[in-house]
Amino acid sequence: MRPVFTVHKLDHEGREVFSYPATPIFRTPDAVLLKAIWDRPPVDAGYVVLELGDGWLETFYADRWYNVFEIRSADGRLKGRYCNITRPARIFTDAVYAEDLALDVWIAPDGQTMVLDEEEFARISLPPRERTAVEIALETILKDPLNFWQEPPLEVVVGHLLRERGLTLATAESCTGGLLGHRVTEIPGSSDYYLGSVVAYANAVKVDLLGVPPEVLEAHGAVSRETALWMARGARRLLGADLALSVTGIAGPGGGTLQKPVGLTFIALAAPDGEWVEEYHWRGDRSANKDASAAAALALLRWYLAFR
Repeated sequence: MRPVFTVHKLDHEGREVFSYPATPIFRTPDAVLLKAIWDRPPVDAGYVVLELGDGWLETFYADRWYNVFEIRSADGRLKGRYCNITRPARIFTDAVYAEDLALDVWIAPDGQTMVLDEEEFARISLPPRERTAVEIALETILKDPLNFWQEPPLEVVVGHLLRERGLTLATAESCTGGLLGHRVTEIPGSSDYYLGSVVAYANAVKVDLLGVPPEVLEAHGAVSRETALWMARGARRLLGADLALSVTGIAGPGGGTLQKPVGLTFIALAAPDGEWVEEYHWRGDRSANKDASAAAALALLRWYLAFR
């Protein structure tokens, strides 16, 4: 049984606004990753609807002027990521205190961003050095909204959780060309839980090694929800893993169509207790789209290991 944290959200003058329980998932000397469940009535914020049972993975930093949390529905659907601009958090053994500075950022699953509460932020009284720190934090977030939230590194967190739960992982990749496996194996000791990968770039490899039915490829194409799921199933079966991730998409700059544009990507997770497929529409160049796909796959796995 993991210990229970209490998260204390404070205003810019240090007055507590509300608090809630959370469970620690991973810690570093300067950060803590917590999970929490939305247990309040639904709230429609306009850009997202918070619903009973939504899962939150929230990271607080002792050395940064923001904290970020990923919101998923109870069944794992990514709703987006929300960033509070805060003073560096005070992190203790069983509690964290974060002083909110009003300014917020919403990051949709595809990386589109909204800056929120700018007028409220302009009204609060802050020393010039703190306003400068906030401006730098906001610039950092907006410069790379698909990647800034990946600390602690996703591959470190999922490696820790896989080892902790005694589970093994396999991957099947198309458009990422092995990048997902590369990230997983950047962690020393990853052979404890990572069994291997099939880089199935050609359709023939998808069929012959991963067992994707030819009729699925004919009916839905290589870049599809159905193919991603069959790829994950095939990797799990072929390599004898507990869990398997797959990625298939159109990284660009060419290869897109009106029906399937550049950036369209499907990510799947196959597990003993369920299967999940996510659809993304990236808007970067080839390298950025591959990076985003690998990160999205690891984020899906992180959610599964934290909540299932």
